Amino acid sequence: MKRKAKRVIPKRPKAPQANLKIGVQTVDGFGVNVPPDRFAVHIYFDQKDLAEYADVFLAEQELRQWQTGTGTPIRNWKVCAADWIFDHRQRMKRKSRLSPYCSESI
Repeated sequence: MKRKAKRVIPKRPKAPQANLKIGVQTVDGFGVNVPPDRFAVHIYFDQKDLAEYADVFLAEQELRQWQTGTGTPIRNWKVCAADWIFDHRQRMKRKSRLSPYCSESI
């Protein structure tokens, strides 16, 4: 049985990067900055067609000091906002079902 030769690619030393910034990186778009910028929250809620509720969400979270119900700090405000929006829509559906004008409430 013949042995095949292995190809070895020589490694080149990496050149140092001149304009490398080391420090705090701000990534506003991913939701990891807690507490978030008010403008980013308003944009997020506007994308979800609930622009008028952004301030309500912010006030509620600031009252809770950006912590969950168990007291652990919130790591990603977008996940928290998505849960809040889901709960808000469920409350609105329930409220409309309990309305005397809704046909399903009878």
